[in-house]
Amino acid sequence: MTVRNHIATDLVVSPFEATGYELLEAVRCAEDSGFDGAWTLDHFSAAFTKKKWSHEPFTLLGAFAARTSQIRLGPLVANMVNRHPVLLASAISTLQSLAGGRAVVGLGTGAAPGSRFAQEQDAIRRTLTDTEDRCQQLIEVISALRVLWDGGQDFRGKFVFFEGLKSVVEKQKPPPLIIGANSTRMVELALNHADGVNIRVSSHVHELLKVAREGRDGRKFEISIHENFDLGHPTGGDTETWITAGVERRTLTISAPFDLKKLSDIGKRLNT
Repeated sequence: MTVRNHIATDLVVSPFEATGYELLEAVRCAEDSGFDGAWTLDHFSAAFTKKKWSHEPFTLLGAFAARTSQIRLGPLVANMVNRHPVLLASAISTLQSLAGGRAVVGLGTGAAPGSRFAQEQDAIRRTLTDTEDRCQQLIEVISALRVLWDGGQDFRGKFVFFEGLKSVVEKQKPPPLIIGANSTRMVELALNHADGVNIRVSSHVHELLKVAREGRDGRKFEISIHENFDLGHPTGGDTETWITAGVERRTLTISAPFDLKKLSDIGKRLNT
């Protein structure tokens, strides 16, 4: 394993109980101070967080694209349960166009049945299937997106279907697909079907990172981790552990109210 001396750092701005203006200012601050990317979460309700509201991610990302010029932008992660892949492809294509090719797309299988995140799906009676079915559905969603990006008109799967569909996406370079993972099964799915994996930090994160490192087998495949931003740490959180573990990118979640001064200081420190 090659050990590097640098790690990219992206900001994940939480949409819960933050105004659109606050979110835009945080992302603009991130770009100005030297962060490498900005993401936002995909939740239409903030109830499970005990907050008062959320925001739609692609609307926010379009605004971020208009207010930035260098950093990459994307959802972390887009919930496949809430969007047909044709609508998802349209949203991604729009973001890629607005961002001038800077889009990157995090994708996930949605919440597990019975988890606190499943409250959203329960509220709208959107059925959540077992893990393996959701994994197979995500594979179909990825395949369907690639068909649309390649100009295809038809897709027939167990979970995804469209036929005779034309003129959906702008002709452009498709963005990288990054799979959100918290299990070996999801890391393996990412290795087989996507361009990278984003692993949530937990007690078994190093086990999952080992699977990702060994599975990419020398090819280009981005390995990133997702954890909370630590405003009290000089670099927003530990970097050496992740560099040693072969991680290429940290994605760090921060919530409103945003301390732009501390955020800027950390961003500048990351680039010294």
